[in-house]
Amino acid sequence: MRAVDAVLAALAAHGDGASSWVVGEPCAAPPPALAAALAEAARAGAFPYPPPAGLPRLREVLAARHREGGAGVEAAQVAVTAGAKGGLLALLAALLEPDDELVHPLPCYPAYPAMARRLGGRAVGVAEAQGSFEGWARAVAGAIGPRTRAVVVASPSNPTGATLSGAQARDLVALCRERGLRLICDEAYGEFRFAPDTAALPADFDPGRRTVVQLRSASKSWALCGWRVGWVVADAGLAATVAARHASLLNPASGPAQAALTALPEVPAGYLETARDAVRQRGRELVRVLEDAGLAAAPPGGGFYLWLDARPLLARTGAGSAAELALGLAREHGVGLWPGEDFGSPHHLRIAVTAPPPAAWQAALARLVGALA
Repeated sequence: MRAVDAVLAALAAHGDGASSWVVGEPCAAPPPALAAALAEAARAGAFPYPPPAGLPRLREVLAARHREGGAGVEAAQVAVTAGAKGGLLALLAALLEPDDELVHPLPCYPAYPAMARRLGGRAVGVAEAQGSFEGWARAVAGAIGPRTRAVVVASPSNPTGATLSGAQARDLVALCRERGLRLICDEAYGEFRFAPDTAALPADFDPGRRTVVQLRSASKSWALCGWRVGWVVADAGLAATVAARHASLLNPASGPAQAALTALPEVPAGYLETARDAVRQRGRELVRVLEDAGLAAAPPGGGFYLWLDARPLLARTGAGSAAELALGLAREHGVGLWPGEDFGSPHHLRIAVTAPPPAAWQAALARLVGALA
């Protein structure tokens, strides 16, 4: 059982009066063009299973989108999956045999080690440097063994917000290429990079796609979490293998949702910039308010989350862990935060700055700080 499950159960007792900062859903509305396209797809009236690798038209659209960054991506290099999580499972199933190793950051998205272990592999955690990837490639080099097959990294990170700089991305690609490893780049939050010098992606340093594999999703970028459409971009051979593994493990992503996503070229260019600014401003405001309450926090380099060191709160309250503290906040105040224990750090709390709806943002902010204080 995850530590957050107890928090969610305690929040449920407060009903509509709860204030949840748990789930990282976008605070923007989906683009109207995509909502209209989904309605049109629903009116089509026929809903067969899509092809295992995804609708051909969508694969073309997604490949063209990746080409906008200068990469030579073709439709055959794209495998559409049931969300980024489905893509991750299929990708790891394609890369790992029993006892193979997957290197991942600590703290990290819990699915990385969980999936590796479920597939019979081993998960090897390598700690970030205080919410940063500075020096992480060197640390990873020391953790690589004869059974290591891949390194996975989210940039921006879930939960810390750490975001690879251009130099850090280049070093990581060079290391994986030299050691013959795949570098899995989880870019679910890739459109929400705020820190300077984070414009370059690892894929920019691997034009042949022999090292880097990109994992993407429509969920965060266009506020389409419930559509469950993700995709993997790799060399054509690995993309085909991922599609085959996905077909053996999961059903395809929703056909109407895939059809609707082919309308991506109709989304105004300013949509993502507006969504990015809203998240960045929320994060900055939350940091200011927490600092006014005597809680030190640093603005994240990207993503949807503030990774709060809970040790001052643990000392103040006598709680033994962030999980215990989060459960108390949920029970007594109806405020929900995700305990860091689930991400590999028992002394932190993850705060999803996007969680409260816009109309309730200020009230939720005041309630959060009041509960923490």
